[in-house]
Amino acid sequence: MPRSSDVVVTGVGPVTAVGIGAESYWQSLSRSLTAIGSLERRTDDGPKPAPDWRSLPLPGAWLGAPIVDFVGEDFVRPRKALKVMSRELQTAFAASSLAMDECGLGERVRQGDLAPDRVATVFGSEMLYGPSSELHDAMEKSRDERGEYQLNRFGDAAMRNIMPLWMLKYLPNMPACHVGISIGALGANNTILAGDVSITSALIEAVSVLRRGIADVVICGGSGTMIDSTRLVYRGDFPVPEVVDPLENSCCPHATEAVGVVGGEAAGAMVLEFASAAERRGVKPLAVIAAGVSRFFAPHSGQRGSEAAIANAITGALDQAGLTPEAIGLVVSHGMGDPLRDAAERQALERTVPAAPLVMPIASIGHCGAGTAAIHLITGVLALTHRQVPPSQFRGTAPKGWESRFRSTPTPLTKDAVLVLAHTSQGVANAVVLRSA
Repeated sequence: MPRSSDVVVTGVGPVTAVGIGAESYWQSLSRSLTAIGSLERRTDDGPKPAPDWRSLPLPGAWLGAPIVDFVGEDFVRPRKALKVMSRELQTAFAASSLAMDECGLGERVRQGDLAPDRVATVFGSEMLYGPSSELHDAMEKSRDERGEYQLNRFGDAAMRNIMPLWMLKYLPNMPACHVGISIGALGANNTILAGDVSITSALIEAVSVLRRGIADVVICGGSGTMIDSTRLVYRGDFPVPEVVDPLENSCCPHATEAVGVVGGEAAGAMVLEFASAAERRGVKPLAVIAAGVSRFFAPHSGQRGSEAAIANAITGALDQAGLTPEAIGLVVSHGMGDPLRDAAERQALERTVPAAPLVMPIASIGHCGAGTAAIHLITGVLALTHRQVPPSQFRGTAPKGWESRFRSTPTPLTKDAVLVLAHTSQGVANAVVLRSA
């Protein structure tokens, strides 16, 4: 049983390419379903590959895990808000709606059972670029008589040819704003942009908001994508994967064959409150937030990711939770297929939690930018509620000594704690410990 002072999760809402909603996502994960494939399958207005995409330079860039047939109108209220909501805003809103519905939060706020100024929204996000098609007319009007672009013409062309409310669709803090507005929440409203650790950092901040006494309930989550038109062109330091058959094997975190990262899109949200508040509302907690720690250690030259930062974050989280490594029954890994970052995580785990099995959600849904960590956290919560270690989603050849840490079928979760990891190539690492409620 959680203590009254424990911060607990009372609702979760995943929006992923393998399932929307907690039950759908968990069943897909338990059956090792994957959405990795060609972006030919996408149903949004994002770019699709040409029929001969396999023969193009860097064909792996056309692999991805889109959320097929997502309909924002099914979730967004009021619907008129859709015209100023990008896809990332819509998926984040959907995730929040699912999480609030699970624990009855939205209805309680609307009925006046919870003071609006005691309901907070703390989200993680990323730079939202939008489809380049929305800038097409303005760019074309920026050409001179010779057809060359003149940057000094863009300002006037943009004012005349871009929707006046364009920026509202792509401000990173707007998911938290729309969610708060939808239920009349007037408490703390904050958004953290920190790459892959945005949402785990938001979770740490959300717990702090509760412990500082400035809110009674926090909606925490966020969204992200690696498959919009801008991110397909600008991958940053994410290496491009090779195309192999079957296509899902192109995404193989922690495998010796891994050479690159397959993109995806996702959103996730959780409702956090003190155990005492959940009891008063008659809501069953799903998991306890036992610890949340962020650490930084600069990577070595030529390295992506920091073994030291990941190890320090894990050690700090275990200390904060008052647990030993042996208490961890599952690690929700940030493994993604980047051989350098995956190796840094394995080295850190060998030093800190050398025996617990791993699950790699990215192998099923792709790397979803800031949204990835939200799904990792929800995976940890669902593993505890179902008392089950899901299949690792591992494909390929395991590094030497790691064979026993990857599971091909669901197995019972015999321990009461789950470790969730998120880290960046620049050397920031977050570790969150979840405990059974």
